[in-house]
Amino acid sequence: MKLFRWGIAAVATGMSVLAMLPGTAQAEPTASVSVKPTCAFREITGSGNLSNAPESRKAGQNLVTYTTVRNAEPAPLSGVFFDYQMAAPSNHKGAAPTVWWKFNGGSWHHMIMTWYPATKASTAQWEGGDGVLGNLPGNTTRTLEMTVDYPSGATRGFYAGTVLAGAKSCESQLLGAFPVSTAYEPR
Repeated sequence: MKLFRWGIAAVATGMSVLAMLPGTAQAEPTASVSVKPTCAFREITGSGNLSNAPESRKAGQNLVTYTTVRNAEPAPLSGVFFDYQMAAPSNHKGAAPTVWWKFNGGSWHHMIMTWYPATKASTAQWEGGDGVLGNLPGNTTRTLEMTVDYPSGATRGFYAGTVLAGAKSCESQLLGAFPVSTAYEPR
């Protein structure tokens, strides 16, 4: 990820010395404010679901989870996207989970999950490509709905999932991360 920070820019017109003289009429000064994203981590927040992770009891069961996605700052964000990764239980691959998502009641999108084996620096995980959410006005909250299905042959256990959010207006810098986890425990 590229690291690029924007500052908050505010430009205000000052008062003229002539306005202080008696009998001189001056228009009120005007303020022009241009708010830019701070592009800092936690600019995008989410409710996550760690305390309420749905659990699949059989292969193909459709698990549904909802999380909020919030622009915590006043500046709008354009080109908001997210990546989704799921840590594999015990670093075992198993069959790939099927993930679908939709944002703020829009249409469903399939997220193809790719396997990455464990390394010295990370655990094994399934990773999805970018899900494009679009623009997120300042100080607004939207809903991200995701479904996860575990096929027969998937590894049993808890899949610690993480949504990683960014925005093109912030040069794809990481702006937020929150849990969206599920479990597969067939009986």
